[in-house]
Amino acid sequence: ADAEEEAPTKLVSFTVYYKTNKDATGTIFTPTVLQHICRLEEAWVANVTANSNASYFEWRVRDSVVNIFYSRFANGSRGCPDLNATVVQQGIDTIKSDVDSVGSFSRYSRFLDKHFATSGESAYTRGYFSYNALKSDAQLSVEDFFEQIGRRYEMFTGGYLMGSPFLGEEDRFVQHGYVRIRVATNGINEMEVMVAPDFLYTVLATFLVWCIIAYFLKSGVAALLAMFQILMSLPVASLIYKGLTIDHFEFLHILVMYLVLGIGADDVFVLYDTFRHISDEVAPMTTPGSYDDQTLFKVLRLTWIRSAQAIFNTSFTTTMAFMSCSGSKAMPMRTCSWYAAFCIITNYVFTMTFTPACLVIWHKYVQGKCCMCRPCRERPAAVPAPPGEARKESQPNGIEWALHKYYIPAMNWKKFGVRPVPIAITLTMLAVSAQGIYNTSLLSPPREEEVWFPSNHMLMELTEFMSGTFYQPAHDGFEVLQVVYGIIGFDASEVPTYKPEQGGKVIFDSAFDLSTTEAQQSVLGMCEQLKTLKCELPGCRNSDGFDTLMLAADGKPYSCLLEDFRTWNNGSLPVGAEFATKLREFRDTVDARNLTDPLLDGQVNYRRDIGFVEDRLMYFVAMKIRSSMPKKQGFTKGFNVREMLNTWAAEQRAASPAPLKSLMVLDDAFGLAKFDLPSELLQGLFQGCAIAGPIAFVVLLASTKNIIVSTYAVCAVGSVVVCVLGFCRSAMDWDLGVGEAIAGIIVIGYSVDFVVHLAHIFCEAAHHGCNTRAEKAEFAIRNMGSTVFAGAITTAGSACVMYFCFFYFFIKMATLIVVTIMFSFLFSLGFFMSVVWLVGPEHGFGDLDKMLRGRSGRVVRFGGAALS
Repeated sequence: ADAEEEAPTKLVSFTVYYKTNKDATGTIFTPTVLQHICRLEEAWVANVTANSNASYFEWRVRDSVVNIFYSRFANGSRGCPDLNATVVQQGIDTIKSDVDSVGSFSRYSRFLDKHFATSGESAYTRGYFSYNALKSDAQLSVEDFFEQIGRRYEMFTGGYLMGSPFLGEEDRFVQHGYVRIRVATNGINEMEVMVAPDFLYTVLATFLVWCIIAYFLKSGVAALLAMFQILMSLPVASLIYKGLTIDHFEFLHILVMYLVLGIGADDVFVLYDTFRHISDEVAPMTTPGSYDDQTLFKVLRLTWIRSAQAIFNTSFTTTMAFMSCSGSKAMPMRTCSWYAAFCIITNYVFTMTFTPACLVIWHKYVQGKCCMCRPCRERPAAVPAPPGEARKESQPNGIEWALHKYYIPAMNWKKFGVRPVPIAITLTMLAVSAQGIYNTSLLSPPREEEVWFPSNHMLMELTEFMSGTFYQPAHDGFEVLQVVYGIIGFDASEVPTYKPEQGGKVIFDSAFDLSTTEAQQSVLGMCEQLKTLKCELPGCRNSDGFDTLMLAADGKPYSCLLEDFRTWNNGSLPVGAEFATKLREFRDTVDARNLTDPLLDGQVNYRRDIGFVEDRLMYFVAMKIRSSMPKKQGFTKGFNVREMLNTWAAEQRAASPAPLKSLMVLDDAFGLAKFDLPSELLQGLFQGCAIAGPIAFVVLLASTKNIIVSTYAVCAVGSVVVCVLGFCRSAMDWDLGVGEAIAGIIVIGYSVDFVVHLAHIFCEAAHHGCNTRAEKAEFAIRNMGSTVFAGAITTAGSACVMYFCFFYFFIKMATLIVVTIMFSFLFSLGFFMSVVWLVGPEHGFGDLDKMLRGRSGRVVRFGGAALS
């Protein structure tokens, strides 16, 4: 055990698929091609053997098509001499004879494509290798094979920062000599290798965000200080993350960096724009310059008060949106949510502490300059302006100019006593929201597995490729289900929370006993029931006229272990102490292939299925069936079959005697367990919406202190959510998978940001002499319109960098974030502002303080403070 801890090994499986040409025409069984394959494999096998640590290396399987045509030498190696057509034809005849005799059950079928049985030609074949090696040697062995065919991990290739050797051509193969090659292996973790170059793209995103901030602030230095504050929130949040003993970081966490860049930039825009607007309101000047300390303190104090609440509202809502997933059982989702929440909180603290200090330096030394010119010299003192003679510190940027020149006049324009522009926008956005609701209702759980790699990656759709190409029995595409007794659970109490791969302990049922006649009859009865168990669900695809869970096929698609044991024991089942003795003898001496059908070939192994610890029987795989449940199918269909099996198992446990209460239904390759993640993601999404939605409304209500404005705003937020999810269905034809579930949580946080800024400033306009809805709406646009636009550009811009990433997940997230920002922008400046321009509350209507006033006219107070 100590040696294994110092030098852990892994079992490597390595499969090479060969193809004649792009069109898959002709046959691969020619002397030249077979010799080429032989030399390639022999050279690789020799290199792997020579370069691996001999103390831990062991070949398990070397199964290749060339074994049919080349004889092995006594020492286990083989040569690759020239082959003549006669020798090759003899090999083909041998294969053809066996295939004609037993069909897809032929021992050669794994090397043949589906056309060989009729044409005698195969355009595809494969070689399979299995070996134990150190983990480091395993990766090197895979890289060595790619080196031989001229493939390697290289910088700036294939359109990516680092090209993967697994990237093939359109058919996912690469040409090497006389054949095309495709590789599948677990010897190298492609996701771990390729996550590093995708992480480096955050540098490009950081530079892009700096450029955008510099443009809007008109200061490269101010932008540099802002980027420092944003980026510092990441390592500080990591310290908190690690301090809470959370030790899990994977590629999903990289997404947080892109989110923080957008959120942090938005906070900076709010603070700086608030400072500019308050400067113009409170301390106008004739000649721009630096305020004296007293005036600067006054302006900075008002800036801090106004922006602190606005930034808190958005930060708190986004944080809670992520924290709503903190209870998810899916560890990547849970830990990523925590890390994102810590980053947003840290960024808020830095924005309200570090950034105001930078704001003072910017105002006194930098404002109006593109770089730090003569940094030790303070700007000239500002000249206060008499009433009516003030001029602004800086001219409006292009966005502010466009909003003042076109947007506000268009929204204020009246025709026949009504405002046609906001009416048209409102109706249009309501129609957009309606289609979003409809398409969201069409979203379904994943119909296919989540896509992680580019479409030309060799590991993409590998299962479909093998089942659709090679000459294998049709039943291979269906799950093998098994009924197990003796195991009641799994003890993971000593397993580190964030390192589940370290395993745990199986909990055995101490009451399990199969040595009595009652228990044996119960198991045999269970076998009979499972054979005829009905499954009429869409997830069961049996032959026409059959509706059982067990696959209808020629032969015996089941193995009842007690029946096999009884057959071996001359038709009787021993009881008492003799049962364990005889069962152990059966387990150790009988070859399962002699008592089972090829429909379960390789699935039944008595030494594995009968578990003894010393002389006691601990677990027993009582029944295995080839089911009518396809291995590859959508979440809903498979999940419903699993729930049916769980219900059946519960009924069986209830009817079983006390020693057999541990009955459970499992599958042989975690086919049932694969439905856990989609189920957890769906639950997490609904839970997130249920938590974050009401919190968003409370935040909006607390921010605006107006029930009418809050209602309008929450309708806008809800519309953004359904439109983004509807876009996934209508435009992209995506399911509700991993990316969509994560996006659903992000959408809630992002969709609130822009609306809450505008809603907050709309209601605050009343304190600045604006009473009518038009005056308040115009005030909101003048003070916050450009901020919303800048935040949208920055967040969408940083997300667009992910389009260059290797992993398809990041490309999908880039689309989802950009679409989220687009709809958030449209529903904030479009729908929300149009509604308040038309029917927004005015003269205090809907204000909470007025609604809570008693007849005496006093304001209801809580803790000594007025609610308003």
